[in-house]
Amino acid sequence: MLPFLLTLPWLAWAVVRLGGLERSYLLVATMAFTPYAAATAWIPVVVAVVLRRRLMALVALVPAVALTAVVAPRALGGPQDAVAGGQPVSVMTANLRRGAADPRALMALVRTHRVELLSLQELTPEAAVLLDAAGLEEAFPHRILDPRAGARGSGILSRHPLRDERFSPPPGPAMPEATVLVPGAQPLVVKAVHPVGPGIGGMWRWERDLDGLPSATPGGAMRMLAGDFNATLDHKRMRRLLGTGYADAADTVGDGLRATYSLVQIDHVLVDRRARVTAAAFHDVPGSDHAAMTATISLPPQ
Repeated sequence: MLPFLLTLPWLAWAVVRLGGLERSYLLVATMAFTPYAAATAWIPVVVAVVLRRRLMALVALVPAVALTAVVAPRALGGPQDAVAGGQPVSVMTANLRRGAADPRALMALVRTHRVELLSLQELTPEAAVLLDAAGLEEAFPHRILDPRAGARGSGILSRHPLRDERFSPPPGPAMPEATVLVPGAQPLVVKAVHPVGPGIGGMWRWERDLDGLPSATPGGAMRMLAGDFNATLDHKRMRRLLGTGYADAADTVGDGLRATYSLVQIDHVLVDRRARVTAAAFHDVPGSDHAAMTATISLPPQ
C-alpha cells in the first residue's frame, strides 16, 4: 500500500500535465515545476522495487515514464530543417526587474554577444534614460520603445531597420511589434512578449495575454516572439502556441531546463520553424531577478 500511496501525487501530476488540466492558479503554478516532478517521480519506483512489490512498481512506472518523456527532450535538443544560405542574427531578451537591472552589465552582454536584436521587458522611463547613457542608443539605432512605470513597459531594439511598428494600448502590458529587415534574409516580424503573471489580477488576464500572442504563420511571414512569457513549456497555452509552428530556441539546442526566474524557465525566444537555431545561452544580469537569454538564429535567405 505504501508504494501506491507514494505514487498518487505523481500520478495526479502526470494526469494534469498530459491532459492540460491546469484550470486554476494553483495548478498553473504547480505545472511550472514539472521538471522537478519528473526527477522525483522515480522515488516510488525505487521504493516498490526495494519492497519487492512488482505490481506497485509497474504502477509507479506509469507517471515516472510519462513525466520523464515530456521533460527529457529539453535536455537533448531536437532535429531541425537545414537552412540553405541562412543569414545568422543574434537575439537577446532581458527582463529588467522594473528597471533595476544594471545598465552597464546589460550593455556588456550586448557587446560581448554582438546582439543585433534586443527585446526588453519591465522597461521604465528611468531605465530607458540610463540604458541610453550606457550606450544603448548608439548600439541600436532602430527601436520601438514603450517604457511604462512598474513592470508594464517593453521595447524592441535593432541594429537593422524596422518597419510596420505596432504598440499595444494600455492598460495591459506593453508588447510592441515590428518587422525587422535583416540584410539578405526574409523580413522577420518580432514581438516583445510580457503577459501578466497568472497570479496578478486573476487567471483570465494571463490566459487572455497568452491567447492573444500571434500564431506562427508557416505559409506567410516569418515570426519571432521574445521575452518573459510568465509560462513554461509545461503549460497548455505555451504548447498550443508552439504547435502553430514555432520552435523554442533553448529547447531546440538542449538547454530547455535552465531556470531563468526562481526555479523555472519562463523567458523564451520562439522562432518560426523555417529558421534554424544554432546557439542559445543564459546570462545573469546584476539587479534583475531574471536571467537574460541570447540566441543565434539562422534566417532563410530572401
